[in-house]
Amino acid sequence: MNVHKLLYVMVYLVTPFTYFTVSVIWGKFILEKPMWDNLSIVGIYYFLVSIFWLVNMKTIDTVTEEIKNNKK
Repeated sequence: MNVHKLLYVMVYLVTPFTYFTVSVIWGKFILEKPMWDNLSIVGIYYFLVSIFWLVNMKTIDTVTEEIKNNKK
């Protein structure tokens, strides 16, 4: 699988979904806090990760190319 696709899936789909699922279950049934608190944290996460993604894409590309060149 392409490194960009794998990172994208992990950063934008798997991690937030896992966090949201666990926090809703924990927060709703044990702590009895509203779901909006969890949604705001996920929104902040998406904002910060998007900035991180834009800033570090060039670095990720160079490291990926170095790894591919070392394998050959």
